[in-house]
Amino acid sequence: MKLGILGCGDFLRGQEEALQASERVQVQAVYDPNLERARGWGERLGATAAGSEQEILDDPEIDLVSLFVPPWLREDLFVRAADHGKHLLPTKPLGNTVAACDAMVEAVRRNGVRCGVLYRRAGEPWFDTVKSILESGRFGKLALFRQDWIHHFPQWADWALDPEKNGGPFMDAMIHNLNIARYFMDRPMKTATWFSDTLAHPDLPCPDTESLRVDFEGGGVAHLFITWAADLAVHSTEGNFREHIDLLYLVTDQGWHITEESRDGQAYVRVSRLGEDEWIEPEPLPGTHYDRFADAVETGAPNPRDLPDVENAAEDVRLIRSFAGQAFGRRELTPER
Repeated sequence: MKLGILGCGDFLRGQEEALQASERVQVQAVYDPNLERARGWGERLGATAAGSEQEILDDPEIDLVSLFVPPWLREDLFVRAADHGKHLLPTKPLGNTVAACDAMVEAVRRNGVRCGVLYRRAGEPWFDTVKSILESGRFGKLALFRQDWIHHFPQWADWALDPEKNGGPFMDAMIHNLNIARYFMDRPMKTATWFSDTLAHPDLPCPDTESLRVDFEGGGVAHLFITWAADLAVHSTEGNFREHIDLLYLVTDQGWHITEESRDGQAYVRVSRLGEDEWIEPEPLPGTHYDRFADAVETGAPNPRDLPDVENAAEDVRLIRSFAGQAFGRRELTPER
């Protein structure tokens, strides 16, 4: 299947390996307002550099469109691509507002196209293996998902700091882990409690620290925390090259502690309780996430489970935006949400 890419910024850098390895998807064309950058990426990916986004949308050979543009630019391009019958692979967050996300959901339904949203868990065997472990029930049911992220604010992308264009640290980054928590819990959200603070950077147009607690039906809670308050190292302003601290662990209702650990450069799932350890090597995924999405489009099968659909991704934005501008808030959520 032929892929057109709109946006040749830092996110594309992170996708290059999967795109180069794909056996089912070929990059046909790329577009970026910076035409020199587009030409460079075209050469690297064996694609042409389009002169406009419309050129990609009008190309009848292109089956899939990836949107690697900033969130506030996404709605128009997404809807136009869907109206041209293109299947869609945008990155998170789906959009910058609830209204934009609703328009994208409607465009997918109206045109009968498919959409898979690229979160951090796309193409990552560790998350798929943890999901399988939880589904087996061998160690009990997930009771606690906890993730803390600490890193410098993204000064290479001023729009990430803009409450209207992006929304701040949670929308910019921790939304990855809200989606992962929902994926692992696999039951409806019940209540959500929000905190935001400005601790060290009063000059930023958004809070520098945000956290969310989500309670799920049938027991289970996610604690998600992100801060830009600490001025950690910035290695380059050309992209996301900054020091990053990540605390992640899960606890089941049987007291098992689940973490990601490394042995000889290989990520393992470590499951421990009372000094008993089990190290589980993640199973490789069948092909890249681009391959598996192409297979789903071609066969009519559901999205591969590491690619949430448009409704799932819209729900993440809806929840975060419900707390916009609040230092503290609490929401009762309907079973559908």
